[in-house]
Amino acid sequence: MKKQNIQNSDYLKREKNFLSAIASEETFQIIIGNDGSNILLLWQDEYYMEAYLNSCETPIRLSKVDTVGFLKWMKESHPEMNYAIHPVFEQASHYLTPTQLSKKIIDQMESEGDFDDTLRANNLL
Repeated sequence: MKKQNIQNSDYLKREKNFLSAIASEETFQIIIGNDGSNILLLWQDEYYMEAYLNSCETPIRLSKVDTVGFLKWMKESHPEMNYAIHPVFEQASHYLTPTQLSKKIIDQMESEGDFDDTLRANNLL
């Protein structure tokens, strides 16, 4: 029931849930959807991703990566990309630049636990 409530919630609640999940030591992963555009779709788990894919008719290539690997990839390349956090089909999406998204993820990781050493070791701070 909780997942359905999040899926139907407003963007800020979905973003907060996404950031909390991907910075959690239990999850620490991101699912990335690429439909061939310059906007990557981001989810924290398969439940939300499947809900979107079941409604969407566009072919989407999926990848699952750990959060630090994703941050490194964003930093090293692809400044032209934009990111949609936890998109819901037929709802307006908010798009973030790599700089905006990296800051949100790193801020969440710092507030969730002791990730400073990992972030420094990967040249992300």
